[in-house]
Amino acid sequence: MSGAAKVLITARGVAASAAALAHLRAAGCEVVVREPPTPLSEEWLLEQTRDAAGLIFAMEPVSARLIAAAAALKVIARPAVGYDTVDIAACTARRIPVTLAVGTNHESVADFTLALLLAAARGLPEAAAATQRHEWLRCIGTEVWGKSLTLIGLGRIGRAVARRARGFEMRVRAVTRSPDAEFAARHGLEYVALEEGLRLADFVSLHAPLTSATQRMINAQTLGWMKSGAYLINTARGGLIDEAALAAAVRDGRLAGAAVDVLEEEGAHSHSPLLGVPGIVVTPHMATFSREAMERAALAAADSVVQVLQGRRPAHVVNPAVYES
Repeated sequence: MSGAAKVLITARGVAASAAALAHLRAAGCEVVVREPPTPLSEEWLLEQTRDAAGLIFAMEPVSARLIAAAAALKVIARPAVGYDTVDIAACTARRIPVTLAVGTNHESVADFTLALLLAAARGLPEAAAATQRHEWLRCIGTEVWGKSLTLIGLGRIGRAVARRARGFEMRVRAVTRSPDAEFAARHGLEYVALEEGLRLADFVSLHAPLTSATQRMINAQTLGWMKSGAYLINTARGGLIDEAALAAAVRDGRLAGAAVDVLEEEGAHSHSPLLGVPGIVVTPHMATFSREAMERAALAAADSVVQVLQGRRPAHVVNPAVYES
């Protein structure tokens, strides 16, 4: 890599990793850390990336317009596994690889999924908030032990949740396009179709990617398949759920509750219909925010940028067509 290639970092976790920054600088990169404004302005991002060779971003929209304006851009790295805010076609047309930090956060997200499931089942947020107000509210919840859990999606995170759920002696089922008989046999898991999985579950946990096929897969119809008194957990993507339909199902008592770490519209000024609904726990997209996972992801993102700028191919590329001759 000749000269000092500018690498723009807007992801806080990477900016806070001394090891990741040192790795980039040791490779001869000029590291530039910027805090995105609130609300985010595309013009701001266009200006920041105009002369950048590498971009390590959080979830800012990386549009075709930005790709066209960033003439020096050679690599985009995401210190996580979601990339639905990136115009992949535009990146591929410019032969810009988009890399992911695969295998760095699934244990952290699985931990958090179980935390949300338990919080929803036992009414922990309401009880804790009431105690802080000097009230003594003992919420009557439901046991998780021995209950039925359906996982929608069985990638790294779904599998990690399945392993943990067996510790609660839950009956685990999974909806997936790629059933793995060996994993199922080893962990006592059963594969089912979506409708059957929803009808049988006491708890449903979403771990599917957001695509045109999965957009709002949890809607009025599919919520209607769920057991009365069941719970829905989502640590994947907000767009998997018709939020108005879920809010209505909990408010009307058809579902016992829900817990989500992701919304269609995120941020402090979100207008999500899930906010303020009794029985729905909402957290601010923080499932991956453990110290260990963030450090692993930061190092993986930094290393993928270094590899691309040094003419090598990183391990986890969203658009491998950029390497086709």
